[in-house]
Amino acid sequence: MQTHSNKAHLAQLSDEEIIRRIEGLQPDDATRLLRKLPAKRRAAIHARIATDRRAEIVNLARYSADVAGGLMNSRYADLDPAARCGDAVRQLAAEEAAETIYVAYVVDDRHQLLGTVSLRALLRAPKEARVGDIMTTDVDTVRDDVLAEEAARKLSSSGHLTLPVIDRNGVLLGIIFYDDAFRLLEAEAAEDMERFTAMTGETDRDYLDVPIWRDFLRRAPWIFGLAIVGLMAGYIVHVYENALDTLVILALYMPMVADTGGNVGTQTSGLLIRSIATGHIAAGAGLRVLWRELRVSLLLAAMLFGFAWLKVMFISNSADVPAGLTLDMIALAIGLAISVQVVVSALIGASLPLLAVATRQDPAIMAGPALTTLVDTTGLLMYFVITTWVLGI
Repeated sequence: MQTHSNKAHLAQLSDEEIIRRIEGLQPDDATRLLRKLPAKRRAAIHARIATDRRAEIVNLARYSADVAGGLMNSRYADLDPAARCGDAVRQLAAEEAAETIYVAYVVDDRHQLLGTVSLRALLRAPKEARVGDIMTTDVDTVRDDVLAEEAARKLSSSGHLTLPVIDRNGVLLGIIFYDDAFRLLEAEAAEDMERFTAMTGETDRDYLDVPIWRDFLRRAPWIFGLAIVGLMAGYIVHVYENALDTLVILALYMPMVADTGGNVGTQTSGLLIRSIATGHIAAGAGLRVLWRELRVSLLLAAMLFGFAWLKVMFISNSADVPAGLTLDMIALAIGLAISVQVVVSALIGASLPLLAVATRQDPAIMAGPALTTLVDTTGLLMYFVITTWVLGI
């Protein structure tokens, strides 16, 4: 099996070569590599790693690879609930250790998890507002002693990119990233398939065995291309500045459109990637998958249309509506825009993993980055096109 092959390969490396590998890895990846070494050799290498790195790696290594604590990453961004949003943005901008700053975790003095806040929410909030006032308190978490596979499936089905890991007292210990969860589920599915078919020998190359240059070449085109596409989002807002000036209420629903599209797309993609990894869906089932997602997304769109319409009608201030327009017209336009965004996001979320499989690409590399960029860009474009067309502004 692949695991045995990796252990045999590591056994041929000197301690210095293994340490050089570890120096370029995140703590969770370094821990997984060290777990493949015999205990005596692992202890000797621990003693030669820099003190601060050693403490971080040893803290993760105390967990078995079979529990959520062994899957988590201890490098995350945390914020004080009393911090002002402007200061929080500057804190995240200066963050060097965290693997991501797009989602920060709000903790109290005892480091108990209070909620989460996205970088997008911080940027859109008034600079003097408190982080605790805008954070999301309804957060999915997992205990550190829960089975790793159970935690990975929970993250995969949640539609989020990370899952906080806490202890029995609610203290935040680390976070599990979607890519780590996906790799675990993929490995579990491969092991199940090998047991089912009595397969032996080498399978696909492990993450750590892929040459750096090859890894760069398979990632770089997507990241660079999507960075260019991402510039379109800012340009779209610029093009429709006059519409925002005419009807300020449109700006209030931009976050809802973006977040809803992202949630639907990520949820769809996550469910589909999990089914692909477990062998339940093949590339040939693309049309059936798209037809199914179209029907589900239409039901979701109808639900969210009603929610958006009610929100505009009963919460928005009619005094802000310019002459010639009415709240029910605005509610119709915003509800229709969100509905279309839901359907398109679901189809994008379903299409990208299928396209990755059809073109023999890694769904985690292709679908993950592309999904966020495409959903945000198309969502803003459809929002402004539909609302301005319906309202005639």
